Formats: sequence, structure tokens, C-alpha cells
Amino acid sequence: MSFYVGPYSRTKTGEHMLKNSDPISFEDLGAIYRMEKKSPTLSAVRRDLYSAMAGLILEIRSEYEKQLSTDPDSIICEGVNQRRKKAASMSKEITEIRMGKIASLALIGARGGQNVLENLTPEEKEYYEDILNISRRHVNITDRLSGKRKYEIPEIDPEPVRKKTTEPEQIAEEPTAEKIIEPVPDPERLPEEVSDVQSEGPSEECPKGDDELILIRVLEDLPPFSGPDRNYKLSKEDIVRMPKTMAAALINRDKAVVINPGP
Repeated sequence: MSFYVGPYSRTKTGEHMLKNSDPISFEDLGAIYRMEKKSPTLSAVRRDLYSAMAGLILEIRSEYEKQLSTDPDSIICEGVNQRRKKAASMSKEITEIRMGKIASLALIGARGGQNVLENLTPEEKEYYEDILNISRRHVNITDRLSGKRKYEIPEIDPEPVRKKTTEPEQIAEEPTAEKIIEPVPDPERLPEEVSDVQSEGPSEECPKGDDELILIRVLEDLPPFSGPDRNYKLSKEDIVRMPKTMAAALINRDKAVVINPGP
């Protein structure tokens, strides 16, 4: 029984990297294992590391099954079995060590840092992107829960915000018996008070400042989005109260108009 020892290619930094075209040997696997255990950063490895490790495990397993069928009590069979277990154990530990290093890189990236990803295999790059996206959402969780970041203005469409003019454009609409629609106002001069309306969220006293609730009428169906105290799923002709900043974003995008409640 013999196992192929694949050659190494030496990089400029003195590290070793297996060639992708060569089968990995048990000795190669041991070298990668020791390198990962020793280095605090990701080691440079072959691009097909995981498929190569799987191929080695299958090769040794096949040899073990062959020995079992011919002489299961021999010392050779036991030796192959021990090598089979060791190869599987080292492969798993290499994977877990590299996972920990990749997760640390993702946290750095979520905080705004720049990472060098040239030592990641294609599978590891996919894993990195998944962890990075989750970390970006989780890193500000205390801000969201404490109310520091109450909501984000929804990206309704890619159109730029409409420029304000000296005289607001008049919006034509069929008259109704219960409400009056005013021209699109300056967001800084939205109404001081609004009356209660039917909405998905709980009715409450209108707060002051940027969180003041504004009564608007929706002009078209909108994708779902989140506000500070509720989720919104708005359709054309819906009438709803929402914080002034969010209402202004919809008004400036021609997605809604403000309603001036009657006396």
C-alpha cells in the first residue's frame, strides 16, 4: 500500500501551496493541519482544498475496505483504519479552524474594515459573504433595540428626490366628501396636528419633532417596509399616519400626498 505525496510549490513569502492538479496525500494533509494550527491568519492553500481532502478520505476508506475483505485482523488493516480516522479528523479540524478565522474577518468587515481575501477558496468566499451580511445586520442590534436607530427611509425606487420649486405644483384629484388633498408641501412645514385615522398600528398621541405623525394618502402600491413602531404594507388610496421624516420621503418621491384634516 502506498499513498501519493503531492509536490509543493513555494511562494515568495516562503509558504507552501499545493498545486490544484495534484492529488493530496496524508502527509500533505498533515502539513496543512500543522500550518493552520500554528498561524493566526488564513494560510495559503490550494483552491480545491475541500474536494482534495474529500478525495483523500475516499481513497483511504477504499483501501481500508479492501484490507477488511482480505485480512481484517492484520496489522496492515489496523494501520489503514487508524490513518482513515486521522485523515477525517484532521480534515474536520482544518475546516473548523479556517471557519473561525473567516468569521473573524467577517466581523472586521462588518465594522467597516478592509480584508484581503486571496487565501480563501471559492467555498470559503461564499461562507464569508454569508457571515458578513449577517454580521452587518447584527452589529447594530443594541442601537435598534435601544431606539437610537428607530428606522430607515425605505428605498421605494431609484428615481432621485424631486426638486422643490418656489410655488408647489397643484395636484389634481377627484373631490371627496370627507377629505381635502393639499399640494405637496415643504417637508419642513408639515402640519402641526393631525386627526386620528384607521391604521395598522396602535393609536397614540402625536409626538413632537422628527417623530411627529403626519396624515398622508398613498398614490400607488408600495413594497412592505418597517417604521419605528410598526411595519407598513400600503396600497394605493390608503390613508395612514406615519413619522414626519418617513412621510416626507414618500411625498418627495411622488408616492403620497399630505392630507390637511378638516376641523
